[in-house]
Amino acid sequence: MGMAASQARWISLAARKTNVEYEGQQINQARTALSNQSSELWNRLYQMDVPVPPSTTDFTKTKYTFDIGDSTKTITEIQAADYYDEDDGITYNSYVTYTADVIEYKGIRNTNSKPQVQYVGEPPEGEKTYYMVGTRKLTRMSDCDPESDDWATYIVALQKIAEDWPDSTVAKEWNRINPDPAQDPSKDVSLYSHIHLWKDSQNNMNFAIDGTGGSAVDGAVDTLEYCIQNPDEALHSYYAQNQFVKQTLSKYAIIDYDSSGRAKTIQLEKSSAVYNLTTSTQTDDAAYNDAMNDYYYQKQIYEQRVQEINARTEQIQTEDRTLELRLKQLDTEQNALQTEMDAVHKVISKNIEGTFKTFES
Repeated sequence: MGMAASQARWISLAARKTNVEYEGQQINQARTALSNQSSELWNRLYQMDVPVPPSTTDFTKTKYTFDIGDSTKTITEIQAADYYDEDDGITYNSYVTYTADVIEYKGIRNTNSKPQVQYVGEPPEGEKTYYMVGTRKLTRMSDCDPESDDWATYIVALQKIAEDWPDSTVAKEWNRINPDPAQDPSKDVSLYSHIHLWKDSQNNMNFAIDGTGGSAVDGAVDTLEYCIQNPDEALHSYYAQNQFVKQTLSKYAIIDYDSSGRAKTIQLEKSSAVYNLTTSTQTDDAAYNDAMNDYYYQKQIYEQRVQEINARTEQIQTEDRTLELRLKQLDTEQNALQTEMDAVHKVISKNIEGTFKTFES
């Protein structure tokens, strides 16, 4: 090989080697970038909060109850207090809120769907005309004895119905008969001729208005006459009875506790009676189920993000392995180039040596 050809070959190999080294540097930089991305993904993974399922103890609370007579009181809240009552000379250490079922006399509306109201205008001889609701015969209140105990019961019931259902037909008729609440109800039975009563299947005395001439609700809906003309309409009748109603009260109290911190007895303000407290635990199942559903939701989100991070990490590892393989190929190519450059260098050295020896001879 001539001197010029050897030099050209060596220059070509040197250029190729430089390109290989440059590409190797680019690959190393790309692998460094991938390493940084992988590190960032792992940091994100470590910073994620792992969802923890709720514990039933977090939704369980201690419930205290005490009995006064035949009524059970349930304590809903106990607040620490330091209240001195000058009247009774007692210092109370707590302020308690409790609920109790108390009996209240209330007016109640009864819905009779498709009541099948009938008017019997031609009764047997000796009987007065009357209405029927289904198979039950109605009594006109004007036919009742105003001196009887039943009459007093009817008046009390009608007063309560008018108070609790002021927009009802019964209330409007009652107010027509007794316009002045400060006066005792009238005992003039003729005034109650448009009020009809009957006992339902639950033995409750129901009241309804016929809605005929002279009534405060003539032609109105929700009357016996209206249901006769409109048999598919419901009839609202009204009755009154004692019902248990939940009442909430708050009072100062003295509460004694045992060594474990659990309340044992309670003494309410303005009372010398001390009541034993019954303890039970109560779990808010609805709140616990909501928390568990939220846990499942958060768990799904967490697992989805972990899968996304793992998928991206796998992709980075695949790209890194591809670059690593290419780097090994470049390393092999560089070694081959270096070997060939060394061989060309020897040829050039021999050419130079041969040339100088020629001139020396």
